[in-house]
Formats: sequence, C-alpha cells, structure tokens
Amino acid sequence: MSAAQTPTIDVVLARIRQDGVRRTAQALRKPPLPSSLLQELADLPPNTAPEARAFVAAYPLAPSHLLENLAAQSPTTAVLSLLAANPRTPPHLLLEFAAHANAAVRSQAALHPQLPARELLTLVDDNEASVRRALATNPGLRLPQQSILVCDSDPAVRVALAGQSSLAAPAALVLAIDDSAVVRLHTVGSAPADDDTLCGWATTDEEDVQLALLQRRSLPKNAEHLLLQSSHHTVRQRVRERIQPDAIDLLNLATTGEAEERRWVAARRALPRPLQRLLAQDGDASVRSALAGNPQLDPSVATYFIDLGDEPACVALAGNPALAEEQVQAIAATRYPAVLAALAYRENLDPGLAGLLVNCSPIFRRHWAIQDRPLSGLDAATARTLLDDPLPAVRRLAVRGHAWRRADLYELVRDPIASVRIAVVQHPNAPDELVADALTDVDLEVAACARAIHQARLNRPKPASLPAVGGSANTLTTQPEPTLAIPVIAPLSATPVAGNLLNKLARLFR
Repeated sequence: MSAAQTPTIDVVLARIRQDGVRRTAQALRKPPLPSSLLQELADLPPNTAPEARAFVAAYPLAPSHLLENLAAQSPTTAVLSLLAANPRTPPHLLLEFAAHANAAVRSQAALHPQLPARELLTLVDDNEASVRRALATNPGLRLPQQSILVCDSDPAVRVALAGQSSLAAPAALVLAIDDSAVVRLHTVGSAPADDDTLCGWATTDEEDVQLALLQRRSLPKNAEHLLLQSSHHTVRQRVRERIQPDAIDLLNLATTGEAEERRWVAARRALPRPLQRLLAQDGDASVRSALAGNPQLDPSVATYFIDLGDEPACVALAGNPALAEEQVQAIAATRYPAVLAALAYRENLDPGLAGLLVNCSPIFRRHWAIQDRPLSGLDAATARTLLDDPLPAVRRLAVRGHAWRRADLYELVRDPIASVRIAVVQHPNAPDELVADALTDVDLEVAACARAIHQARLNRPKPASLPAVGGSANTLTTQPEPTLAIPVIAPLSATPVAGNLLNKLARLFR
C-alpha cells in the first residue's frame, strides 16, 4: 500500500466514530492497514481515544503480538470481548478467555471456531445460559458437545443448537421431539437432515410439524408426495402448489379432500377421464361446476351433465369453449334462467342461436344487450317488444337489430336516451333528412355522430349520368341523386347442421 493510499489516524478515528468499531474493522481489511498504523492506534491514550484500542482488538488482520499486548495493557471487558472474537488471537489467550470471570468474554470465546475441544466441552456446562447459547452456534461443535446441549434446561440454547449448520443427525432427531414446540418446529424447519429423516418427519400426523417442514426451500420428492397425503387440509393446500401431483395424488384429493380441494382437482388441465367421471358425480355443486368449466372437459362428461339437467354444471358449461355447438344448443334447451344468462356472455356464440334466444328469451336478450353485442335479423314483433323495455341497452339492440322503415326511424329518434338516438342516426336506413335534423340535437354526442355521418354522405362519389335517349352521345343528363339506398338486413341463421336443432329449440320456447 502506498503512502497516498494509507489513511491517517484521524481518518480512521473519524470513520470509527461514524460507522462503529466492527463495521470499520471489516471495511478496512482491503487493502490491509500497516502494522505501524495499528501500533500507533493501540498507543493512543485510552482517555482521549478509547475507540482506538477497541478497533485494533477487532481488526481481523492485526498482528498476534499486538493483540497479546492489548490483552495485557487494556484488560477491559469491551477489549477482551473483541479479542476473543478475533481470528488472529493466539490460542493460549483463547483458553484464558474461555475461563474468564466475565460471562460476556466467555460468550465471545465460545463463538470462536478455533476453540479447542476441551474448552468446548467445559463451556457446555457453563452456569450462564448466554454462554451456552453462544456455544450452541459454534460450527466447531461435534456430537459429544451437541449431545449435552440437546438436554440443556434453557429452550433458547436448544433453539440455537437446532439452527446449527453442523448439527449431527442424532442430535436433530432428539430436538425434533423436544418438549418445546419452538425447538421442535425450528429443528424440523431448518436443521440439516438427510432424505430419510425428512420423509420420516413428513409421515408424522402433527400439523405443526408438517407445516414447519414446508418452510424448507426444497424437499425430497417422496417427502412432498407424503405431505400431499397428509390428514390436514392446511398441509395439503400448501404442498400442492409446489409439486406436480401425479394421478395417485389427484385421486386421493378427489376422494378424501375437502370441497375446495376437489374443486382444485376438477379445474386442472389434462385431468384423466376416469377422474373427470368420478368428480362429475360429486355431491358438491361447486365441484361439478368447476369440472364443467374445465376447458379440457371430456365431451362425454359434458353430455352427462346436460342429460342430467344439472343446473350449476350447465351454467358453467355455458362459458366452456370446449363444448361442441350441438351441446351448446342442448344446454340452451334446458331453459334455466341462469343458463340463458350465462350463454349471453359466451364468446363466439352461434349467430343463429343468439338470434333465436334474443327473440324468445327476455333474460338472454337483456344480458346480451347490456354488453352492447351486435345482432341483426330481429323480427318486427320481437323488435317492437324490445323497444318497450325500460333498459336503454335493450332498446338500442332493437334499433340495430331490425330493418326499420324510414317512418319508424323518425319515431325512434325521439327516444329520451342519447345512446338510443345515436343508434337510430347510425342505422343504415336512416334518411338524410333525419341525419340533418340530428345535427341540432341537444346532446353533443348525438350531434357529433350526425355531423360525421352527414359529412361522409356528402363526400361519397356521385354516379355518372346516362346519355339521354335520342340525344347526342356526348350529352349527359343529370339524374336526381337518391337520398340513400336501403339495404336489406337478412336474418342470421345457424349452420345447416344445426338447423334442425334450432327449429326444435324454437318450438321449446313457444
């Protein structure tokens, strides 16, 4: 280290006062401080800079002879405690610290990884629990010392031992059946253990032990599958999200699990057909509904629900994309109000079926209308019925779904709701005069919509005039421009294959 890089005594002292002794000692390890600087710090008068000697005692790269001098010159508890934790402290000093009268010094010595086995064995019987707690965390402990500490009268000592990284298997087995729940659970949740031991803990029928086992980041696959067969719902619920259950696990949950667990199984993708058929007969309607909504539902199970007339299941089937069109029409034939409402929200519903249900089912048409989903081909009677509905969305559907005459549109544009009037203005049969009148509508949105349509009609290309009969070939006569071509809105129809079924449905709704 060059002189330019070496900090001065004042700089070191200022940093100690700012960050503390231990943090500064760790921070200044690289590059190492010169021995001369450390000697100068140790020689400072204790009454002017008491932190200087504490820093040298804690500095992990201090020369051993300097640490030995500090022990002789400054035998204060603070300095000796720091020396007892320093890896450079000479072995004979460690022996002295392990037998020191002050428990704080002995506690620091008990933590030292280089403490001889004889001193370790002496400290396990220390009369101060704080010393034994510190010793329990020493990585140098072996089975002889651990076998004594597992029977320590202080639970805190046994807890500290349970967190020991070098805990022997026999000691872990003893701590796992400790009278203290804290010791027992801490051992199961964190102590080193082989796969056989972990599987043994997984087979216990104690809920707290099994939950503690799940605190571990990883477990043997066998242990996880054993936990999935636990008799405790809380355990099964937590473990099922961290493993891929096999067919046996799913069968166990489907037959012995609670309703929430059976719902979870019923909603799983790639569920085997035998399990689907088993769950289709579940006594809980929510389980059957979860199965009916499974996007990989077996067609035979869907048919079973429909034939059975299971209303909750049919409601879930209404939104299942896996259903064939014939099955969708079959659940519509149940005429359950909840099923008809659910069908209104089904994506890609067959247009023919949608038109039939709008015509025949007030419940369906209301739910369809509030989504503002388009539909054409309404017959006149149904359209008139929809116009009497107090819900503006239904009246809007009536306006859009029927090929109204111009005279009818003049009547409909008087609707008090702006969104309905906008639908009238946007109707393909709306005459130019009606659109022009809407330019002055009191509602700004209606007026803006009319303005856009009016401008679009002004900008449309004009058809070329035909030459007059008997006139010159170069002479063109101007024909009056039609106000608006009235398109014919053909009713939507189902596919030919479904035609017969739709006719049957229409008869059912009569």
